[in-house]
Amino acid sequence: MKINAMLLVFCTFMAACSAEETSLHDLTEDFHAWLLKPNTELTHFNYKDGVFKAKKTITSGGEIHYKKTGNNCIAYAPHRYFDKHTLKIAKAVFAECQVLLTNSKHRNTLDQSNNKLDFGKYKVSSANAFILAYAKTVESFSIYQVHGFAKEKRKTLQGRNADIIVSNGSKTPSKATVKISECLNNQVGSNVMLFGSDVFELGGTKNILTDMAPVNSQFFHIELSRQMRERLITNSQLLKQFSQCLIS
Repeated sequence: MKINAMLLVFCTFMAACSAEETSLHDLTEDFHAWLLKPNTELTHFNYKDGVFKAKKTITSGGEIHYKKTGNNCIAYAPHRYFDKHTLKIAKAVFAECQVLLTNSKHRNTLDQSNNKLDFGKYKVSSANAFILAYAKTVESFSIYQVHGFAKEKRKTLQGRNADIIVSNGSKTPSKATVKISECLNNQVGSNVMLFGSDVFELGGTKNILTDMAPVNSQFFHIELSRQMRERLITNSQLLKQFSQCLIS
């Protein structure tokens, strides 16, 4: 009886894992079919005027903006309701990119398994599915994920002094990450820090995209202090310079 019970638990666990993977796979294939043929009807999303909005069938929710023109890149605000102004900043980056991704449910919302729908950590999300689908349609691309932080909550002096923290989700910054950091220092000013050399917190090392980002992509994790976010949204020229530093 104990063996049968153990087998039942194991099979149930494996089925749940399989269903999760299939769900992400199916959603990815749905988006991929649409990207190849835009008139294709989507099962889990409503599409109008360049914007995909999740139906109730998608637990994670999500909102995706897409246009044919622009650079092969994705602007991404995963915490629009938690990190104030990050969606507006990501939309400025989207002016240069083909894709904008954002959440449509608060990051602390729970799914049926009591997992938080935090797009920075949640695997089976519409955002991850679109990233995987998009990767199949372009040779290479970049993902610019915009976050917000509070200086007073930082654990280190460097973190408390930072206005912008730039990383690629790794302890070792890439050449492209260094280039972005240098451009922001020159064009945007304030205290721009490079994770892995100038500061050692808020580097996005536990972000889901450190594992899931496609091999033909570059992932950039951009943390902005509240003061920096307020400067950006009240200064259109500064916001444009910020966006161009990421893209260039």
